Amino acid sequence: MAERTQLPATSSDPIVIVGGGLLGVATLYELVSRGEPAVLLEANQSVADETSFANGGMLTPSMPDPWNSPGVGAHLIESLFDPKSPLKLRWKAIPGLTFWGLEFLRNSAPKRHAATTDANYHLASYSTKKTDDLRRELGLKYDFSDTGTLKVFESEAAMDGPRALAERLEVHGLKFEALDREQTIAAEPQLGPIKDRIVGALRYPDDHVGDARKFTQDLSKRAMAAGGEIRFGARVDRILREAGRVSGVEVGGEVLKAKSLVLAAGVSAAGLGRALGIRLPIAPAKGYSFTIDASALGNEMPRVPVIDDAMHAAVVPLGQRLRFVGTAEFAGRDTNIDPVRVDNLKALFERMYPHLSDRVDLSTGQAWAGFRPMSADGRPFISQSPIEGLWLNCGHGHLGWTKAVGSARLLADQMLGTPTEIDATPFRYKRGR
Repeated sequence: MAERTQLPATSSDPIVIVGGGLLGVATLYELVSRGEPAVLLEANQSVADETSFANGGMLTPSMPDPWNSPGVGAHLIESLFDPKSPLKLRWKAIPGLTFWGLEFLRNSAPKRHAATTDANYHLASYSTKKTDDLRRELGLKYDFSDTGTLKVFESEAAMDGPRALAERLEVHGLKFEALDREQTIAAEPQLGPIKDRIVGALRYPDDHVGDARKFTQDLSKRAMAAGGEIRFGARVDRILREAGRVSGVEVGGEVLKAKSLVLAAGVSAAGLGRALGIRLPIAPAKGYSFTIDASALGNEMPRVPVIDDAMHAAVVPLGQRLRFVGTAEFAGRDTNIDPVRVDNLKALFERMYPHLSDRVDLSTGQAWAGFRPMSADGRPFISQSPIEGLWLNCGHGHLGWTKAVGSARLLADQMLGTPTEIDATPFRYKRGR
């Protein structure tokens, strides 16, 4: 985007936010609730139409470890030849992932991975608490549940790694319970028919459940009632600068002046930053979900999200619906829904709940795929950029729902010069690169 001369922005101009998903709407609400004029620009015709549309539905401080765990390189190579691999790399995506991929692998070193896990946990835990505070304060409705989550295992060996991580994070505040077979069935009775396959589970009581899209829609209404503005069908054509500082945007030929600009545009943030000479190592990791009406189950409705750690997938109760979620696919910006990936999720449900699979109509379910904006080191960018007036709230990967409200608060504190409640250093643009 070429720099374009115009009158400089003034303090009376609004803050402009690019992106109407969870991060953008949470940022809009946080700013306007503090008395800051703000305008959100969304290219689609409604909020939460892309990555926030039908995501996993879980807020999980219990899962702060990034996906570039030590040894991930070998798994990705193997996945090229395995269509059912939970973490799948497509051949066609490799050229576009070269530089990002090298950084992704570099950050899989044990010390780097552990440091990112710790930083993510603090933000995720903070954000989950703030999300619940907001729910109570505003009376938000989004199929909320505080039953926690249950990660089940079919062997002691499979349980060892996740339990060791939970024990390490316990000193930072993570609560968890290691359950045996009988305790696991007591926590989720609908697992009874597969009792003999389960050796135990880890239960995380502080994890929450909720429909991210419903949350975003409801919060957007509260933001507008508080004085915020949302413009739909507003795709940014050009970011404007004056004397090296962001001064506004051009949208459909119209110039909108801005006191400052926030990039909360998911995977599109990388391209917008690139046009300004800012490198944001964010790549799309496609995730899948399949949502069904489960009202026919009545009292047999599962009550706790059950996570299969081996498949990186889960069955999540959302009100009267069940959502099967998981897998990750590096396939560039390919939006096609691979039926093999969806069939994997259906098979997970049938394997976990064989007695329920014939009680629901899978043919009426809604398959969905969306792009998780995955940073190369597994941490989001929540800070000022190298360009004055340009702020970042992007790159949240698989924890966008978990981190959204906390990230918005953390960014607003920095923008307004307020002391932050948690350490913002791990999420600054400069990572020591």
